Amino acid sequence: MQKDANVTVRSAFSDALRSLTVDSESYLRFVVYLSTVVVVLVCVILAFLSYFKVFEGFGTPTDFMTFAILGGTGIYGGYTIVRSRRIQRIDNEFPDFVRDLAESKKAGMTFTKAILLASKGSYGALTPEIQKMARQISWGQSVNDALMAFARRVNTPLIKRTISLIVEASKGGGSTADVLEAASRDAREIKFLQSERRANMSSYIIIVYIGAMSFLGIIVILCSSLLPNLTEGASALPAVGGGLSMSELRNIFFYGAMVQSFGSGLVAGVFETGTFQAGAKHACILVFVTWFVFKVLVGGI
Repeated sequence: MQKDANVTVRSAFSDALRSLTVDSESYLRFVVYLSTVVVVLVCVILAFLSYFKVFEGFGTPTDFMTFAILGGTGIYGGYTIVRSRRIQRIDNEFPDFVRDLAESKKAGMTFTKAILLASKGSYGALTPEIQKMARQISWGQSVNDALMAFARRVNTPLIKRTISLIVEASKGGGSTADVLEAASRDAREIKFLQSERRANMSSYIIIVYIGAMSFLGIIVILCSSLLPNLTEGASALPAVGGGLSMSELRNIFFYGAMVQSFGSGLVAGVFETGTFQAGAKHACILVFVTWFVFKVLVGGI
């Protein structure tokens, strides 16, 4: 009876641990999204107030709309940089952790003892999460549940995929040591391929930047040299060019350059990681350069 009561208490405690698992990255992502929305909304409101002459002296409507883009892409881009570096640090240590588990299993240890032993090792940024997993196991949570909670907390594609394979192998009753060893090799190969891809794609990212800067340089030359002469020559013939003033033409080129810079940034992100989200930081850089160049060299925006 006492044994059954202990099992019941341990099971209830394990369920409580599972329900209290905190995904800190979800909170961070929520804060980033909320901050992005707030900054963008504030800048858009200031742009409208400036347009209707309610708020003057601190920038034009175009400036505030540019700040909205910079705020949105800058905050989210900073988040993607921090997250990618965190993922890289964790993924670099993960193959060693899995390899050590495999060696412990081959030495005759149980999975539980192998994890508890690994928690005393040093795995860089992964160490706190391994120690947390070991504590959960020592408090009564099952190994599979602790592994899945570990994968959810760390939340990297490599670890989620590998842990899922390990848990399925454990449930299937196969040789866990062999699965762990294969998972360690697989994780190392994936990391190598990712590093190789980044090295190969870096040249394409440079080409994207060169293309964006070349386009911007051509527009600056047009706005500074060619267009003033054309507008002066067409001033006596309003029908020529649709009667557009130099200021209107300058704004058209500015908006075109902004769209091109933003799009080029997103394309650079696709080259870098295969996702548009990674292009936020590149879009922020290119949009800022475009706005700064027009503000300083062209003017009138």
